[in-house]
Amino acid sequence: MTRKLLLLWLSLSLVACARSTRPDEAGKAFKSSLVVLLEHRGELALTPEQVDRFEKLDFGLHERNLPLQYKLESLRPKKGSSSRSGTGGYMGGGAHDMHGGKGGVLTDPANPEVAAREGRRRRLEEIQDTLREMQLNDSKAYLEAEKSLSDEQKPRARQLISQEREKLLKQLEAIHHRLRRGDY
Repeated sequence: MTRKLLLLWLSLSLVACARSTRPDEAGKAFKSSLVVLLEHRGELALTPEQVDRFEKLDFGLHERNLPLQYKLESLRPKKGSSSRSGTGGYMGGGAHDMHGGKGGVLTDPANPEVAAREGRRRRLEEIQDTLREMQLNDSKAYLEAEKSLSDEQKPRARQLISQEREKLLKQLEAIHHRLRRGDY
């Protein structure tokens, strides 16, 4: 039993560390574990008491995550703002630096393009931290809800939660890859 909980916690934690291909939509893709349970109430044969308990837990989770949702909204790029210029960091002309590059845009911190790139990187990191906090809140709420599930309901509930988290994990891995590549 302890091993199963550890594996569940580990899989949920992995999602918390991951990233999304569309950071501005990542929060909308986030579906709480409690919502997943409630969507499958018939399949899980939830009792009215369980449904009531999960709805209350989901309301509390929503209340805890609401400021984080607002934070994600504030981190979205503004409509009409250009997220990057078309130069790709190559200015052309000039002498090569000691690493074989042209220098210019990528080495001049006073350059507006460098500042914009750094701003995008910081925004993506804030999005990651916010999503991680939301996931942690969700994991705590699910562990609380799982106490109300019968031994027969737990395996299928865990499977449903894992499937939902896999969908989110695929979205979130792409942004992590973009950050590692520096493509932000």
